[in-house]
Amino acid sequence: MEYNQLPVIHYPTFNKKPEKVQKLIRQSLQIIEALGVPIDDLTERQKEKMAMAFLAVGDVKTSAGWKKIKDSNHAYSLTTRGIIAYENQYFGENISSGSYDDIKRKDLARLLLALIVVNSKPGSNTSNPTRGYKVSNVYSRIIKNYGQADWFAQVEAFNKMHPTYLERISAKRDIPKLAVLTPDGREIHLKDGEHNAIQKQIIEELLPRFGYGATLLYCGDADNKYGVVYEKEKLSELGFMDLRQSVLPDVIAYSDAKDWIYLIEAYHTSNPITKARKLELQRILGENAKKAIFITAFENNFVYRNCMEELAWETEVWIATEPDHMIHRNGFRFMGPYVEGVQNEK
Repeated sequence: MEYNQLPVIHYPTFNKKPEKVQKLIRQSLQIIEALGVPIDDLTERQKEKMAMAFLAVGDVKTSAGWKKIKDSNHAYSLTTRGIIAYENQYFGENISSGSYDDIKRKDLARLLLALIVVNSKPGSNTSNPTRGYKVSNVYSRIIKNYGQADWFAQVEAFNKMHPTYLERISAKRDIPKLAVLTPDGREIHLKDGEHNAIQKQIIEELLPRFGYGATLLYCGDADNKYGVVYEKEKLSELGFMDLRQSVLPDVIAYSDAKDWIYLIEAYHTSNPITKARKLELQRILGENAKKAIFITAFENNFVYRNCMEELAWETEVWIATEPDHMIHRNGFRFMGPYVEGVQNEK
């Protein structure tokens, strides 16, 4: 998909709108569709109204506004009547305030099921007139990058880490969980969340590419004190004597073929492998630290570039949107453990 492949709408209300507003509505639909919400089965007017409702809850009035879309971290939210007023004011509509029930039942329905839009008062009665709607801060991070050259690649990786609309409405899915396929063919389940979504990418994309047949020994999870994968005996054999979840990195794997230990941190908003974190992990491993490979995994280049913490030298950086490549924070060409400044042979 490309930016110039915007969805087409032919409808009287849409055709009367200024060209800039038409483009904004079409961009809104492109974003919605890219994030996994189907629109092909909707009428032209239904597409237009969904797009406008999405723009309203994010307070996006121009094409430049995507970078500043408001989300659930902001106080801003709109009730269904507020959405109607917004559309009338900014998008040339003339919708009756009495049509407020259609906003939630029709215009926002798929966005709410996809969790792209959330309500401002979870658990409140659906008839509560003060209940507003916001763009989820999970999705706003990827939406704010709209316009970047690699945005569609970012979305492809993002969708792999988050259940889409169709997956969420399927009765066969366990929606609160992320299904993860390990390198040895096991299926494990992580709590659905940003941090665990990156761990899913590490296990399914990074290890098969760079793990040399590595076995997954540990994978942390907020819902499980010991992690969903916890090979205590092998971890102890490799030198992990302190097996507290707060001490271990997010993912640990071991390649028997290379005799390498992979220590991987999934960066969401914190905890990359800094100098201090690397030293901590080396001390935990003791003599086996010479077998260690330290990797910080990021969701995309935007997150990597905005990581304010200093990453340690002689560590690796992996970015989910470019899974076939590894950034080596060192003077050597190939990945591998380091011993007194000299890298092992590949």
